[in-house]
Amino acid sequence: MTITAKYCNNCNYILHADKNHCASCFSDDLETKELKGLGEVYSYTKIHAAPKDYADIAPYYIVLIDLDEGLRITGRYIGESVEINQKVKVDNVDKNAYIFKALEE
Repeated sequence: MTITAKYCNNCNYILHADKNHCASCFSDDLETKELKGLGEVYSYTKIHAAPKDYADIAPYYIVLIDLDEGLRITGRYIGESVEINQKVKVDNVDKNAYIFKALEE
């Protein structure tokens, strides 16, 4: 599965797909590109007291992922445990959230 992002054609800055102007140079000359969805865990937290909509899956992990292409995004992690610098890949998108799992090496 891939992730959509935008690249600034003026300064090559990478942005989240929902942005309309570059945060670096303020250009609106953006191009949509597909990212591989591969990266590593920068940080994480385990949610035990979940909001009502997610109570049925608690406890679960929220992860901050540094994608290989340079974008840092937040998502949910599927698995029993997670570690900093662990290699992951996007597995699915659920309720507008990226779902990551460990990358089998």
